Amino acid sequence: MFKKKVFVVLAIMAMMVSFAGCAKNPATPVVPQAGTPAAVEGHSPETPAQPGGKVSQADVETKINDLFKKNYPGDWKVSGSTLSKGSYTENGKYKMADEVAALFPGTMGVSVFVGEERISSNITRQDTGERVLKDYPTPVTVGEVMKSGTTTSTLSSGYLKVYVPFKDSSAKTVAVMTVSVPQT
Repeated sequence: MFKKKVFVVLAIMAMMVSFAGCAKNPATPVVPQAGTPAAVEGHSPETPAQPGGKVSQADVETKINDLFKKNYPGDWKVSGSTLSKGSYTENGKYKMADEVAALFPGTMGVSVFVGEERISSNITRQDTGERVLKDYPTPVTVGEVMKSGTTTSTLSSGYLKVYVPFKDSSAKTVAVMTVSVPQT
């Protein structure tokens, strides 16, 4: 019981320190739905991912693509900022973000972007319980992946952040998913 209290206090202190260093930090802390601590995307300086971590970029990409092929047959489609795969639409449901977070225990967060707009996230605001979609910067890497159509990753604060492009039937990138997987 004592160890649990110490861990909670240390986690809160770590979040406070990380938020204090961010110029664009939110007024209300955010946490992934599963209850593990989260940092706001785009705040920590990122460096290219280095080999040797627990999970590789290829592992993350393969697990995500296998999950979506199995659970959501059909092609990716975007209409405006609405993202669909086959007959399923992610906007407002968050099922895909939650399922990917469940694939990677301890994830810092999962988000889906259509262009610059975050349309899905497993991160919720503590004060309202609402999903974090707006009022947070879109990582620059999301735009780069939208243009290149190539999966990429960065290593930041012990997390491998993987950016996975989703492509429609004509091989055009229509969305990008980010997932931050612990490496320690």
